[in-house]
Amino acid sequence: MSGKHKRRSPLPRSSAISTPGRLVASPSVAEQVRQGLLDDLLPELIDAINARTAELARLRTERALERLSVGSRVVISGEAKPQYLRGQSGEVHEIDGDVVVVCLDTPVGRFTSGHVRCPPGLLVPLGT
Repeated sequence: MSGKHKRRSPLPRSSAISTPGRLVASPSVAEQVRQGLLDDLLPELIDAINARTAELARLRTERALERLSVGSRVVISGEAKPQYLRGQSGEVHEIDGDVVVVCLDTPVGRFTSGHVRCPPGLLVPLGT
């Protein structure tokens, strides 16, 4: 086997770089993935990353829901689609699991009833 194709052993956990309040993965870990040195671990890494991503999304939703209650005044954030919903204000009409129904002050576009179902992360509470 030529030296070009030799596998190096993965870096120890101490290869992480500590910064105040955070642990940042060493660039060499990402480089090892790019070079194929961690190919045997890819399915496990993918599962772990997907699980963590889902957990972070769940936590963001929970935090957003904590700021809202029925009757809260909100504005739809600049990340909403369709774009004509961005900046529209209204009142929380209902909270249905992880979806919030907002009654817009002024119906727009296809939302002729004025009721829009939104993920809570797209809503910015007013007057808080």
